[in-house]
Amino acid sequence: MIERVLLIFWVFWLLLVLFAAFRVFAFSFARRRQDKRWGDGSIDQKPAVVVVAVKGFDLQSSPKFFDTLFAQVYDNYRVIVAFESWSDPVAVWLKDELEVSKEDPHWTHPESDKSLKEITLVCAGTSEAEGQKVHNQRAAFEQLTTADEVVVFVDADIVFKSDWLAKIAAPINQKTHPLATTYRWLIPKRPTLPNQVASVINGSITTQGGWESTTVLWGGSMAIARSVFDKLDVPTLLKGSLNDDLRLSKAARAAGHRIAFIRSLIVPTMIDFNWRSFFEFAKRQYTQVKFFSPILYTGTNIVLGFYALGALSIVIALVYGYFFAWVPVAAAYVIDQFRSLARQQVYLSLFPENGIQRKLFSASWLEHMLTPFWMVLHWLLLISTWTQSRITWAGITYRIIAIDKTRILNRPVVAEALPVGVPGLALIANLNDRKRGSYTQPIRPISTGPITPITSPITLPVEETATPVELPETAAEPPREEAVAITEPAAPATSKPTSPEPRQSPIAHPGVSAFVTPLTALALLPLRRRSLTHSTGPKTFLSSSPAARRRRPAIEEDQPAIHLMPVKFYPTNPALAQSSPPSETLPASSQEFEEKTSPPESPGEVFEKTPEPLFEGGGSAAHRPHPRSRRVGVVGRRSAKSSRVNALGSSFLTGRVFRPVSRGAAGRSA
Repeated sequence: MIERVLLIFWVFWLLLVLFAAFRVFAFSFARRRQDKRWGDGSIDQKPAVVVVAVKGFDLQSSPKFFDTLFAQVYDNYRVIVAFESWSDPVAVWLKDELEVSKEDPHWTHPESDKSLKEITLVCAGTSEAEGQKVHNQRAAFEQLTTADEVVVFVDADIVFKSDWLAKIAAPINQKTHPLATTYRWLIPKRPTLPNQVASVINGSITTQGGWESTTVLWGGSMAIARSVFDKLDVPTLLKGSLNDDLRLSKAARAAGHRIAFIRSLIVPTMIDFNWRSFFEFAKRQYTQVKFFSPILYTGTNIVLGFYALGALSIVIALVYGYFFAWVPVAAAYVIDQFRSLARQQVYLSLFPENGIQRKLFSASWLEHMLTPFWMVLHWLLLISTWTQSRITWAGITYRIIAIDKTRILNRPVVAEALPVGVPGLALIANLNDRKRGSYTQPIRPISTGPITPITSPITLPVEETATPVELPETAAEPPREEAVAITEPAAPATSKPTSPEPRQSPIAHPGVSAFVTPLTALALLPLRRRSLTHSTGPKTFLSSSPAARRRRPAIEEDQPAIHLMPVKFYPTNPALAQSSPPSETLPASSQEFEEKTSPPESPGEVFEKTPEPLFEGGGSAAHRPHPRSRRVGVVGRRSAKSSRVNALGSSFLTGRVFRPVSRGAAGRSA
């Protein structure tokens, strides 16, 4: 007889397990049907008002929440943020960011074509005989206007996307349901056992919801049509209550209104529990369910109790060696595997973010292997609330006396401070960026007259001195464009005549006004040319530093020394950013400079021998193995891989002419 009773009991137990698995499988099908029915919620969007009752400031979640809330893709909506005191950290932050005051806490969007029209800050004050959240909401209701056709509620600890408002209001805008809601999915921040157990239990509740006969509103995200809001007289309905969503659900269902559960809008909520905080959270939720939704509370007790008693009877039968007890164990294990896989597909489709998927996948072992464990723990948590009437919420301790009567037992007096390093509000930052304009627009010069391109270089006078001339620092004088044409001694008459080399025209710099120094300026640093007497005759050397001169042969004192003044380069004029045609001959001023500065030398004596290079070292002129050779001016500090340095060094020895060109372009040899 006992065996027959146990078999019948286990059959019903397996049917319960199978029914729960079927609800998870049906979740995805019902979601696709809803998405096809309501779409993305962009049809017939009515003016909406979003009510946010908030307390405290979380550095990680609060800025992101408000940034997303103020950037919803919706035709016309406004936001009312209600808090307990102006000294609340979130009130301080919003007031500073929006630049509003206590006397005028209304912020209006300066751009009339934007979706967000207005943000209103409301200080509700301290509650006395009701929950602080409800007290804040009732203060926000006083700011409603006749233009608000949809009233939306949201908690400040959820994470949602920019289409959240459109989807939560879609059933109301399309007139299929007068009320709409969704639910959360707890995401563990860390893979600890309390976080994983809380996530699995919450996931089982989320995927079981959706049937209109059992759906209740969730205050973290719910919407109600304004007509139903006024008919139910929500401000009066919530007076003295600790709870808002379950109280409103019961009143709406009693009035015959249906509630839409939007499956595709389930929002992720990050958690980081220890065992104590997890038990307090679960007891707070079920204590409110016990007082404000007794039918739901009773049904949950029956389902969880039946499952726990069935699992306990199977364990006792196995301990006493009853063989047929393995049959329900094996069947339940197979059903649990399919249910776990189906639930995994649900959250993979809801949350495409890789980070959330990995956090949820870390708790999948509880789904597959230890379903009886977390189901029994769930039931024990429910049992602990059978005699519970006191809860702690947001630091305030309440005692629920009745659905419309609440007593505050303890309220913290320590004032919270705004955390350090709080980021700014993205809404205000974007507005300021649009006011300042784009930072990437090109800088255009202001011209007071026609621009005349310069077609020939400008010569500078040459000063003869016995000592090298130091390059002066740039003074705060108006910049000007200067150019110098430098000519080496003429080629020997006995050498083979060559055709004149074409000279390169100035190259226009593609940019705008900038402090750019041509590479020719680096090559024209103080250099000394002396006519030296060698065993085979006079020879011209280029000396660029005292160390280099000490490595030269002896210098005849009677030979004149000619020093070249370096060229100053200043910020170029945008008017010079044009190319000019190459000139065939040197300007007269350059020829005159050539005649004055070149010493009398007989033909065939200037480059009779190979001149000494600018840089010492084997192989390449730019290779400088000796540390002292790095003192050869700025050119000597160029990279050893630069072929331009070698070209500059050899150009001074072969009589090539260098020109500074416009717009900071680097000069090249002609």
